[in-house]
Amino acid sequence: MTRITKPDYVRELCAVDIDAIKKLVTRTSDHVWNVEDSRKENNFECFHDTRHIIFRFIEGMRDHREFYSNDIWLIWKSYLLPLISEIVVHYEFELPVYPKIMLARLAAGAVIDRHTDGAGSNLFTHKIHVPLQTNERALMFIRDQPFQLKEGHAYELNNLVPHGAENLGTEDRIHLIFEVFDQRKQATL
Repeated sequence: MTRITKPDYVRELCAVDIDAIKKLVTRTSDHVWNVEDSRKENNFECFHDTRHIIFRFIEGMRDHREFYSNDIWLIWKSYLLPLISEIVVHYEFELPVYPKIMLARLAAGAVIDRHTDGAGSNLFTHKIHVPLQTNERALMFIRDQPFQLKEGHAYELNNLVPHGAENLGTEDRIHLIFEVFDQRKQATL
């Protein structure tokens, strides 16, 4: 398999209509967030102030072709797939596959510590962030350079270099995060 090329920092892909997803996220109770967060595989210390709803995840984070879907994916998939497909069209993949899909909710006044996502599956997938709820004081840091990701825009970021976030605003910051690769291209390598 051939490694994909990541942006040096972050690359804006496109603007997208997030209204339907944002309404669904707003209606999601804290109980659901807490239950789903308690089940997450990515329970790393750097996410101490971040709750996740994991829809799909790479088993053991090693091989991007081996992933699973959680039960909550059945409820959300009809809302998320059209939006994700609209974003991924920019890659011109023949057969896009989404091995990781999640919501990440960074608490107001909190941080995600600087970290790298490591090798393994991350060498072969594009990592996309779509801010669904954010504020002027919520920043991503990639290689210590700050970036303000705008609500309703999709961004590919380099997750193989040190990155993190801070939310110094008064409301939680919520991102849709997913990874994608072209199964057709991967199969021919």
